[in-house]
Amino acid sequence: MRDKEGKQDYRFMPEPNLPPLILYDDKSLPTYMDADQVINIDLLKERLPELPSVTRERLVEQYGILPEHSFTLVNEDGLQEYFEAVVKLSNADPKKIIGWVIKDLLGHLRQQNLTIKQSMVSPSSLAELLTLLEKRMISSSAAKQVFQDLCKEEGKTPTQIIQEKNLGLITDRGHLEDICQNIIDGHKEEVSAIQQGNLKVMHKLIGLVQKTTKGRADPVLVKTILEEKVLP
Repeated sequence: MRDKEGKQDYRFMPEPNLPPLILYDDKSLPTYMDADQVINIDLLKERLPELPSVTRERLVEQYGILPEHSFTLVNEDGLQEYFEAVVKLSNADPKKIIGWVIKDLLGHLRQQNLTIKQSMVSPSSLAELLTLLEKRMISSSAAKQVFQDLCKEEGKTPTQIIQEKNLGLITDRGHLEDICQNIIDGHKEEVSAIQQGNLKVMHKLIGLVQKTTKGRADPVLVKTILEEKVLP
């Protein structure tokens, strides 16, 4: 039995209503032709969206985040765009931002069975909150509280919530020295343990200061003051 070898064997017939399809690339495209009027393979490649694997590699390289975080950003609809919007609007380190986006934002949305588009916390609001935290205008614990309020109250900015609830960071050294001294006076055993070399107990005193100030005390300044007062 004879094998089919050519076009005639398959009885191919040209379609008169379809013009010939000619493909070009940037090198073969004649100069007199409009690139938008012909099929330019290179132009089509430029218009193709980024492949997920390429996007993940770019996120890791560009922002220094972990590979597993890049998978989460790409796999959750809208999360990558949200993250990159926050990065553009905030002065915070992307490696800190990713923690807030995945742990706090995404964790809250999953708990409430909401999508990224349904989030009450906009990228601009989260960016503002993280910028305030980066500038040490609020403490990390206060930032967490503001975030929870943002999840409940649509329309208010982080700055408004901080002002209304008096959550700004306490940086007045004189005021903090008085608080630290009261803590020291009331915890002689802990002070003695620190002076004998158990520096881990210092964290307890810092925690007590933060408890007294409801998390508003500047932790760096508190640590400095306590060390000056307690350590020989």
